Amino acid sequence: LLASVSIQSTSCEGQQHPLGLETQQPRFSWILSSDEAGQRQTAFQLQISNAAQYFEPEKNLLYDSGKKLSGQSVFVRAEGFKPASRQRYFWRVRVWDKEGAVSSWSKPAWFEMGLLEASDWHARWLSAPTLFDWRALDASRKKIAKNAPPELPEPAPIFRKEFSLRKKIVSARLYISGLGFYELLLNGEKVGDRLLDPAFTRYDKRVLYSIYDVTDKLRLGANAMGVMLGRGWYDMSSRGVWGFDHAPWRDDPTFLLQLEVLFDDGSVERVVSDESWQCAPGPIVFTEIRQGEWYDARRERPGWALPNFDDTGWFPVRPVRGPEGRLTAMTMAPVKVRQTFPPKSIKKIDGAYVIDFGQNMAGFVRLRVQGKTGTTIMLKYGEKLTKKGLVDQSNIDGLVASTPFQTDKYILKGEGVETWQPRFVYHGFQYVEVHGFPGELTADNLLAIAVNTSFPQIGEFTCSNELLNKIQHNTLWSYMNNFVGYPTDCPQREKNGWTGDAQLAAEAGLFNFDARSAYVKWMQDMADEQKPSGEIAAIIPTGGWGYYWGNGPAWDSAFLLIPWYVYLYTGDDAIIRENYEHMKRYVDFLTREKSQNGIVSWGLGDWCPDKTKTPSVITSTAYYFVDADLISKFAKILDKPTDAQEYAGLAEQIRAAFLNKFVNLKKGTVGNNSQTALSCALYQGLLSGDGATAVLNRLLDTIDKNDGKLDFGILGAKYAPNALAHYGHVDVAYGMINRSDYPGWGHWIKLGATTLWENWDGGSSLSHIMFGDVSAWFYKNIGGIQPDPDHPGFKHFFVRPWLAPDLEWVKVSHETMYGKIKSEWARRNGLVRLNVSVPVNSTATVVLDGKAKLGDDALEKFVTKRMTAGNTVFNLPAGDYYFVVEQKP
Repeated sequence: LLASVSIQSTSCEGQQHPLGLETQQPRFSWILSSDEAGQRQTAFQLQISNAAQYFEPEKNLLYDSGKKLSGQSVFVRAEGFKPASRQRYFWRVRVWDKEGAVSSWSKPAWFEMGLLEASDWHARWLSAPTLFDWRALDASRKKIAKNAPPELPEPAPIFRKEFSLRKKIVSARLYISGLGFYELLLNGEKVGDRLLDPAFTRYDKRVLYSIYDVTDKLRLGANAMGVMLGRGWYDMSSRGVWGFDHAPWRDDPTFLLQLEVLFDDGSVERVVSDESWQCAPGPIVFTEIRQGEWYDARRERPGWALPNFDDTGWFPVRPVRGPEGRLTAMTMAPVKVRQTFPPKSIKKIDGAYVIDFGQNMAGFVRLRVQGKTGTTIMLKYGEKLTKKGLVDQSNIDGLVASTPFQTDKYILKGEGVETWQPRFVYHGFQYVEVHGFPGELTADNLLAIAVNTSFPQIGEFTCSNELLNKIQHNTLWSYMNNFVGYPTDCPQREKNGWTGDAQLAAEAGLFNFDARSAYVKWMQDMADEQKPSGEIAAIIPTGGWGYYWGNGPAWDSAFLLIPWYVYLYTGDDAIIRENYEHMKRYVDFLTREKSQNGIVSWGLGDWCPDKTKTPSVITSTAYYFVDADLISKFAKILDKPTDAQEYAGLAEQIRAAFLNKFVNLKKGTVGNNSQTALSCALYQGLLSGDGATAVLNRLLDTIDKNDGKLDFGILGAKYAPNALAHYGHVDVAYGMINRSDYPGWGHWIKLGATTLWENWDGGSSLSHIMFGDVSAWFYKNIGGIQPDPDHPGFKHFFVRPWLAPDLEWVKVSHETMYGKIKSEWARRNGLVRLNVSVPVNSTATVVLDGKAKLGDDALEKFVTKRMTAGNTVFNLPAGDYYFVVEQKP
């Protein structure tokens, strides 16, 4: 019997072909497709082999699950299978449908392990000599000895190694970590398209390495490798409020490299970083991630990463101990180029050129220029202009003491057309001010390059209201601008991993992007940072400053909320398992150190409100409640009944303390009755029954008295719209969002914003993500796609669209681990037609306001329907459906 389902795609640890896994038990997922409604998986069989051709005969298998009676198709573990370092494995799966028919095998996919043991490494960490003698080196090569500016720190070093291969190459892997950042060349060509690699970590706890398949880049005979190092976060010297120039891990730039070549006779040859390498000062004469990068093209050494290069006068390398952190593979998506932008406009003002690229972004510009040797071009980056039209950095440079700020320089070598872009910095900008450009600058001379962590976009929201589309656009760009290896607050002033900003934007991030692995990495960073007491820093990673200001429950709860959101949106419980003891330790810290009879007053509150401030004791205590409740939920997931009961009890104690101190249930008051205080009690689940109704009415009255406008900061921006929607007042929340007067998201757009801003009046950073939950609100309420906590990862989900009267159409989709969910609706002839797609092996409940009917009679046998509380409710198995909704007059 031929199955009615087929395997559409497969993944291992969420990736199609992961290179460099370190997990001792890889997990497998697959997406099914079917032309038949109601289909699902009832069983599966998973096999693993060490070669694609070795699945037959079955005696060659390394693992065979046999037929497993299970509907699980996401994060399936191969129980008992233990992978080995470096080994590439192949796997395939087949499934049985609801009738018991078996599908064809999936196409074999592969995954490859990294270096699992410390003993797998044979390389040494290398640095440049302590002090380069610029003039001696230049004189020895009869170069331009006068060009070493004495006020600059040592230039970024370059390293080279030649080697020879005499046998036929079967495969080659190159493992490298370069701190702060590196660029790797093999036979003169850059390897890969990663930027700002590896991602920032607390280097005295964890160091990431990357893996490249370089089989096609090697050749028989002579080969050469080159490594260029930047300072990045590892050796930051620029002074700022946050003290990274005093970080405990700070040291000279260094790298570790191991190339392993497998030949056709089965032998392996290693080329590693050791004393046989040589180094020299490179053309990057200054690089600081907040300040900029300066490049002197006259100092280039053509061919330095090619075989047979004359390296006379180069220096011996300096073997060093290297960072203290544990070396682990970087399995999250790397930073790459997301998009490029030509100039939107070019103006000449007081001898300088000012270029507007039309989009506030994180990245840098690529320069294309021709001119005389020694000509110096300065590029100053910013996100707004002065009244005169020059770049204005006053809103972003105040907390960085070292100068210049966000400024790159390029010195021409004077040899034809020269093309350059910085390697080890990025900036937040829309405008670039250019000084010293030879001749007339045109659109061909500059290209803006936007970069971010290269997670795929998996969600889409569009509708007939262009204001909402622009808010969505701005949210996406703010999210991307603030994820360059880790989640940040802003890409210009700080580039700090503020935990509060991250937790508030996480749902929007997970609806729009496949950010799971990036959050897994950042939770590792939080666990690495946590003090033995359980305390968490406000910025992750931190050099220590993150404990001095800004931490507290509203921010620290990122450590619990983000694992919860990842579990809710992807079904991945490993992030909870791996961090459970750390998360529990944090809640115990609050109980022991910060709670006074269930009340926590420590920490920041509703940051950047409009008019009304909310006492932080209200929001901090509410997050303390949420954290205790989450530990109880996590304990149930992990089958820890004693913990579940203990922390559920703690949550109830906190709830009682909150109600006693802040809430008058009869009057419906909470604290100072700000929009944030009222919606906090509702959104965080501290109220029920008549008490919730009374507080809700007070919130509605407060909003009405404010002319329907918002009056909250970043916490209230998540609480209020979601609380209103949950309690049946989506229209009120929609009215707060869908307007262009001050304050609000639309007002920013009216002022020309292409990203979200730090505060409602626009007086500070113009690229922040902390108001970004509005995008998730669009998905959940206008599109109606809502996850089900009882069936995470969209195994089951709800579709509850609010059919906004001013919208003609809405299109929302989200690619889950089971496949793509769609919710699309449009008005026509007084009716609304809703199309819903439910992936194979998942189910959905559609809730529609008023009377509705299924549009295709042939599908009625798969669907159950009921009326409840004025709504029509449909329960759907997998399939594509449409519904006709009768609109109320």
